[in-house]
Amino acid sequence: MRDPRELDYIAFDLETTGLHPVGSRIVEIAAIRFSGDGQESGRFEQLIDPGCPIPPQATGIHGITDAAVAGQPDIDTVLPEFLRFVGPAPVAMIAHNAPFDVGFISCALGRLQLPPPPHPVLDTWPLARRRLQLPNYKLETIGRSLGLIEREEHRALADTVLLKDVFLHLLQVPPPLQSEDELFALAGALRFEPLRDLLQEAPRGFELLWLAVARRQVVSLVYQGGSKPGIARHVTPLGLAESSGQIYLTALCHESQIEKSFRVDRIASYRLVD
Repeated sequence: MRDPRELDYIAFDLETTGLHPVGSRIVEIAAIRFSGDGQESGRFEQLIDPGCPIPPQATGIHGITDAAVAGQPDIDTVLPEFLRFVGPAPVAMIAHNAPFDVGFISCALGRLQLPPPPHPVLDTWPLARRRLQLPNYKLETIGRSLGLIEREEHRALADTVLLKDVFLHLLQVPPPLQSEDELFALAGALRFEPLRDLLQEAPRGFELLWLAVARRQVVSLVYQGGSKPGIARHVTPLGLAESSGQIYLTALCHESQIEKSFRVDRIASYRLVD
């Protein structure tokens, strides 16, 4: 068994236009390649033109504006460059709340029909929960508790630097992790799985829903799942994607004003709202 300090890692972080990868887009990617003893061997940082306006609430979080991404390359150019930076060599990738970042990269891979990186993605969120006692496990909270930051920046490279430092500290929290297997058990090991956007073909029986996605037309739907099953809710559809044999609708829920994912097979009924 290898000591975690003998491995190579790539910490990475994204900034996006929203919370769900089907209806939102990546506006910035940053990554740092480093060894288990903390030595850096490369950095990657790139703004991305998402091809759509950046919502004010997203700009309020990361500070990236439409003007900032104007003239920047699109994801078709940047993602292959990012994959070249990641490379084929054995390495563990690191993210905080990894399902978010993995989901966005996976969706972009599916759109561009690119093969996924083979590397596992370790999540510092569960790793920190199992190694520290904190009021919450946001990356900034962990960084402050370890004396690594004094202020929050919320840009991809700044968060990636913090992520690297947090990860290295978590390896050393008593008792220090002794093996690769122990690390993977505590931090999980997600894999990239390309998602296929259903932008050219409507799922059978949901042709009007597909049309609503294309038009961004409000839909009233009854969903047999979630916290309010069987209750009609108004949503703005953002996109449809397929993963592991299930088709999912991503939509902005008007009641909560957050993006949510709905399994299409659990939508009992829906109608377009004029």
